[in-house]
Amino acid sequence: MHEMSIATNILEIAEQSMDGHDQLLSISVEIGELAGIEFEALEFCFEALKQSSRYPDLTLDITRIPGKGNCRKCGVSVPMKERFAVCPECGGYTVEPSQGQELRVTSIEVE
Repeated sequence: MHEMSIATNILEIAEQSMDGHDQLLSISVEIGELAGIEFEALEFCFEALKQSSRYPDLTLDITRIPGKGNCRKCGVSVPMKERFAVCPECGGYTVEPSQGQELRVTSIEVE
């Protein structure tokens, strides 16, 4: 379960960006559906982690980025639900992900 280490890293990134503020209220992240992360497991780990942190009321807002790729065979941009997808246009196995692999902290709210 690597989601616990991801949750820990998200919290550490937010704490390092507080610039002297005392309260961390919320963290917003963008996570791609092809990033290899179980969203429910990440939310569970984050809930457990924040209870033992200085910020038990902290919220995590996750924006899911849909998977998308380009077929190298026919050149069409297609939606992707998994990393190794078949092109729905030509049946080729050469769809290369162009979106949906990201994981980034986009904002934090402090007081």
